[in-house]
This record gives sequence, structure tokens and C-alpha cells, in this order.
Amino acid sequence: MINSVLGKIHEKDLGITLMHEHIAWDSDGAKSINEYSLEDVIDTILPYLLDLKKSGCNTFVDATTLGSGRDLKILVECSKKSGLNILTNVGAWDGSDHECKFIPNSIKGKSIDEISEIWTQQYINGIEGTDIKPAYIKIALGDTGEITEFQEKILRAAARTSIKTSLPIQCHTIPAKSAVEAVSIIEEEKLQLNKFIWVHADVEKNTEIILKLAEKGIWMEFDFIGREKEFSWQIEALKYATKNNLLDRLLLSQDAGTFYFGKKNDKSTIIPYNRIFKEFIPQCIANGISKEIFQKLLVENPLKVLKNT
Repeated sequence: MINSVLGKIHEKDLGITLMHEHIAWDSDGAKSINEYSLEDVIDTILPYLLDLKKSGCNTFVDATTLGSGRDLKILVECSKKSGLNILTNVGAWDGSDHECKFIPNSIKGKSIDEISEIWTQQYINGIEGTDIKPAYIKIALGDTGEITEFQEKILRAAARTSIKTSLPIQCHTIPAKSAVEAVSIIEEEKLQLNKFIWVHADVEKNTEIILKLAEKGIWMEFDFIGREKEFSWQIEALKYATKNNLLDRLLLSQDAGTFYFGKKNDKSTIIPYNRIFKEFIPQCIANGISKEIFQKLLVENPLKVLKNT
């Protein structure tokens, strides 16, 4: 069984799954006091979710963390109204160059084991006093190529939480150099490498390191598809992965949406969630990639990652 915001779902009901999308994001960070209308967010985002559902998608993995705008009420209502399974997380986002801007006070100043215990208890008992439980752990390392002391702390806490709960880790990591360091750290923590997902592996497009880490056993997530002007690198990478038997280590998504709270609130910037179905897959097929591959990338592989065993 897999945790969704509406309760546990059977593995067979996961279906076509997008592993990294966003419904809402608070660009002002964890200290934000932005007031927003639940109805406005849902009314704005719901048409995009319904289009996604019509495209054949079954499950939407929401990648927004506590501190960056996650609102469980929004996720619940969007799931009910769209018919999509929506999955949420525990964790902490410290990406880009916003050191600790999106980190909630509940884990600031805590030790590695204290943070891990907080996340583990949310897995056991529910998030924020609800009965909603996480399907995975989401963290983010900075985008400078150097992992800070605090980022290493949340990475180790995520690894220890994963060992206790069997939840997979989605780790926002733009520089390939940081991905290599992150894998070294989780190896020190004795975490199985197949529990670790390199989020945004297709941004820097470092094929050499992608190959190296995939062969070690971690998951590569090509999830910038929604933001790319064209898909030539991803298409060639899929051909390469097929030729080198690496499809079993690959996930796809778009990093699409998003309703922004705060100063960045601009509904004209929302990226449709169905671009992968309307543009990317047809272009891949037109370039000689078998459509059967997407059964593995969008159904079989997400199930392997998310089933809690």
C-alpha cells in the first residue's frame, strides 16, 4: 500500500505517475505570513489537474515541502476534485542560494537524529496533527556545488528516516558535483542506494556522472521537461539509456505548475501538467523511441520506488 493524501492506495491503483510536480509554492519562505484563498488556489489549478487526468495520468507526486508552501487542505481538495492520487512528503527544502529560507523552525537547531525522529513520527502518526502520511522524503541541497553543514544534516536525517521507514528520498540537486557528494554521504549512512533519487538530473546534463551514479544504483529523475524549450537532450539521453540498459534507473516528470503565494504570484507563469503527454512523448516516438518504454518510466519504475518495502 502507498500513502496518498486521501489515505492508503493499492499498488495497482498507482498507475501512470508523475514523480515531481507542484501545486503551490510560497516564494517568501518558511517565515511567510502570506494570506491566500483556498478556493482561489483550487479554482486556478484544478483545470490543469483535470487536463492531466484526461491525458491518462493517475498519480501526482507533489514536491512542495513544509516551509515552501505545502498546504495539506489544498492537496486534499485537489485530489478529491480531480480524481488524481496526490502524494505528499516529509522533509526540508534548502535549494538554490536561499540558505535556510525555506526551513521551518520545527527542525532548526535540531540534531540529525532529532530531525529524523520528527519525520519518522509524522510517518507513523500523520503530518501536522492529521491522519495524512507521507509517501516519500523530500529534501534539497544548495545549487552552488557545495553541500553546507546544514544541508548535510538534513541529508543524513533523511537517510536515517528512510532506513527506519523505507520511504524513498527525492533530493533536489542541480550540480552533478553535489550529487556525487550526496551519494557518498548516504553510503556512509548505510542507506540502500535504490532509495535515493537525484532530482533534476537532467538540468546540468552531465551524461558522464549520470551514467556513473546510475550504475551505482541510485535513481535518475529527468523532471525538467515542463520547463525545457525543446527536448533534444532528453531524447538522446533516453536512446542512450535504452542502449545501455539504464531504463531501470530512470524516472520522468516535469516540475510543472505552480500557484505562487507571495510576491511572485503570477498566474500567467503556470506550466501545464500535461506537456509530457502532449509534446514530449509524441516527439520521442517520432524520434524512434518505442512508446512501450513509457510504461516502464511512468508506471513500473515509480511503483518500484514508491512501494514501501
